[in-house]
Amino acid sequence: MRFLFLVLWLFQFSALSAQQTAYDSIILKHLKTQKLVSLSVGIIENGQIVYSKAHGIANLETETPANENSVYKIGSLSKQFIATAIVKLAQEGKLSLNDPVNKYFTDAPTSWAAITLSHLLNHTSGLERESPAFDAMANIPDETLIKAAYPDTLVFPTGTKWQYCNLGYFMLAEIIRKITGQSFSTYMDQQVFKPAGLKNSRTTNLADLIVRRANGYYRGYDGTWLNSLNYVALRPSGAFLSTIPDLLKWELNIQQSAFLNKESWESMWKTTVKTGPSNDAASYGFGWYVNSFKNHRLIYHGGALPGFRAMYYRFPDEKNAILILCNTDHANLTSLANELAGGWYR
Repeated sequence: MRFLFLVLWLFQFSALSAQQTAYDSIILKHLKTQKLVSLSVGIIENGQIVYSKAHGIANLETETPANENSVYKIGSLSKQFIATAIVKLAQEGKLSLNDPVNKYFTDAPTSWAAITLSHLLNHTSGLERESPAFDAMANIPDETLIKAAYPDTLVFPTGTKWQYCNLGYFMLAEIIRKITGQSFSTYMDQQVFKPAGLKNSRTTNLADLIVRRANGYYRGYDGTWLNSLNYVALRPSGAFLSTIPDLLKWELNIQQSAFLNKESWESMWKTTVKTGPSNDAASYGFGWYVNSFKNHRLIYHGGALPGFRAMYYRFPDEKNAILILCNTDHANLTSLANELAGGWYR
């Protein structure tokens, strides 16, 4: 019996090792051909973590290699976390996704009266993409940015069209503050990240010393690496830092209906709107795009900030997921995610 167990273990170990080698080959190819500084990748197959590894350099100035615990800016992957916080508050009965925004912004213009929290979550509010007062190099209170948009007319009647809108997520963060009495960053830390077991996810800021923080880069005209601009703005639409182990843990929370109940999780990608008029246009839920990949249901989102790119693919029906973080401005992570997913779906 012990011998049989050992044989089975060796067989499984050998298969996993071959699988990881295949993933290494694909990832290293993209690292080289795309000329990227680093790639940190996590992969889940059938509900099990099968890959969690980084390649390349986290900080070129200190020549620090990237590892799986390197901390990256995740850009708009942050939207799913803000959306989850709102859905959590709805699950607890502290708000309704059908609440009009004027309930929380009582001095908002009457043209906003038809906008609900759901419209903010799925980018169908009709609001401008950014507040006219937004400045990436200034830390301006969310409420100030929101009120600066009051004089603007709607781009389209609420609910009639989809248009990506970062301003809506500033409003959601401010609603979190109004309901809980905590800043959105404090609420996210105490009521989302820590309870979900995410040890290294946090609000992006430039002042705190963050162990294993990766630096962001872009290539100059002469091909040399340069430090990317560090946004000062604490923007809820792209506010967070995270790591591959944390994102893997997050995905398992979703798959196992932990943290939120199953109905709340599924509402985030079932309450969708089309993002465009064409037949192959993706849909958008609450902080997630919903589409298909080779006839398999795909829920995904990307993230981008100067010097950083992120991609999160999840295939809920098979319990598969691909998570990618990168500290290079020009990275095309969709092509890498597609090639990795192509090993499952041909």
